[in-house]
Amino acid sequence: MRGEHCIAGASILTFMAMILLVFANIGQISSGAVTNGLHLVEVNVAAFGSAVLSANKQSSGLYNTKNTVMGASTGLRQYYRWGIYGACGYQKDNSGICNSTQFAYPFEPLATLISDAPTSPTNYKTIINSIIPSTASAFKNNGWNHSLSVVGSALIFIGSILTLLSFITGLVKHRLSFFVAAVSSGLSAFFLMVGAAIWTSIISKDSWLKQVKVQGSVALGITVTAGPALYLTWVSFVFVALSVAPYVISCCTFRK
Repeated sequence: MRGEHCIAGASILTFMAMILLVFANIGQISSGAVTNGLHLVEVNVAAFGSAVLSANKQSSGLYNTKNTVMGASTGLRQYYRWGIYGACGYQKDNSGICNSTQFAYPFEPLATLISDAPTSPTNYKTIINSIIPSTASAFKNNGWNHSLSVVGSALIFIGSILTLLSFITGLVKHRLSFFVAAVSSGLSAFFLMVGAAIWTSIISKDSWLKQVKVQGSVALGITVTAGPALYLTWVSFVFVALSVAPYVISCCTFRK
């Protein structure tokens, strides 16, 4: 098959991947209607109050209901979501507030909960740290979650940039540009795969919390689940990986 017959397919694949990666990247930069549903991971603590009540005999004042700034010891949110550039806390009505954005925002679930936990009239910071068992080592290890999540998000970002480069260079009808597009697609697929795999591993280890029981055989009430942005990244990886062969064929067979 001649190169000119392959390049259209490769361009379509990289374009679709590029669009999906745009949505994967904008998740949690704000709590708006579009971005609030796009996240790499969600930590739901809506049922955590029941565990605290069972173990501590009280949970009054544990949750925040006013969407005040996060990290100020004003109470837990119902659930938290992390994206590549930020994290947000949400109420039951899906309203929420986000932290300031930064590149490759770290995933530190325990530190986030403790920073939100109130200290008056009850010091819930100490209670949260003690009620989550030491066997949940991955969830409680802020350093491990921090370092791996930063690397994973950075790789997804690099893969996104390479996807854009591949799409642009693939539009130029020249063998050298097709070669650049093929290399860019190959590297993009690699970075997206590794980045998504790292995030998948983090979530898999932290999701063990759903099996934890506290006093009275009450579930701990903290669930860690993957979000749409992670699935979009995996699909983008497939699209970009499939585009490599057409770009290579175009590079080898294209004639003006």
